[in-house]
Amino acid sequence: MRLRSYLAVGCLALFGLSAQAQTLSGLYQVREPVTGQGTEARAAATQNALSTLVVRLTGDPKAAQSAGLAALRKDPQQIISQFGFEAGPPETVLVEFDPGSTERALRKAGLALWGSNRPAILGWWLNDSVGGSSLVGDGQSSADPLRRAAQHRGLPLR
Repeated sequence: MRLRSYLAVGCLALFGLSAQAQTLSGLYQVREPVTGQGTEARAAATQNALSTLVVRLTGDPKAAQSAGLAALRKDPQQIISQFGFEAGPPETVLVEFDPGSTERALRKAGLALWGSNRPAILGWWLNDSVGGSSLVGDGQSSADPLRRAAQHRGLPLR
């Protein structure tokens, strides 16, 4: 009976950790890989950045193809506040979207938006190898892909 009590308290404590909200910064800054600095590469990177932003703000991977966003997909410059290239392998483009005009455009398209206050996600990553399994810690380089994917989607990892 005592073990059940400890187990219940432990589960509640873990649940409480996962229910805490975290305010995200940088939701409107999107980095996308780019193949060059030409007009076509810039246009493709801008389209990809817009799609990433829409998924990040709505949580819906199909929302970027919404009919209500057709005009915005045609001319995403109307909601971009800054644009720049970052050197280094891989070369990336940094697109910063204006929060106010972006939210207005997405709401006008009929899309529901997530706020910047989001529940933190507790993730466990297990590496399987021939020698056995090992739990990946936050400070290890093998956790970088998970961290980048979560940041790309606008999900706070704990």
